[in-house]
Amino acid sequence: MQSYGTGRGTTPVVVPGPDGDLAGEQLTGPVHAVPEGAADLELATSLCNHEVRAVAGDAFDPAGDDVCAVCAERAR
Repeated sequence: MQSYGTGRGTTPVVVPGPDGDLAGEQLTGPVHAVPEGAADLELATSLCNHEVRAVAGDAFDPAGDDVCAVCAERAR
């Protein structure tokens, strides 16, 4: 079985910084399966063909909580 990493969709956020507001991204939504070894927060295409940010170091678990059902099926 092939190994996959995890990724999540993101939403823009604004957070206060020392020199004014800073723009950023917040991880949201279900966990997606992405190619293993993607760098942290690198944009990657998931198994369900959504572009999501990779979360480095986390292996995708098809049986885990909050996983994308399409990614879970394709990762089995």
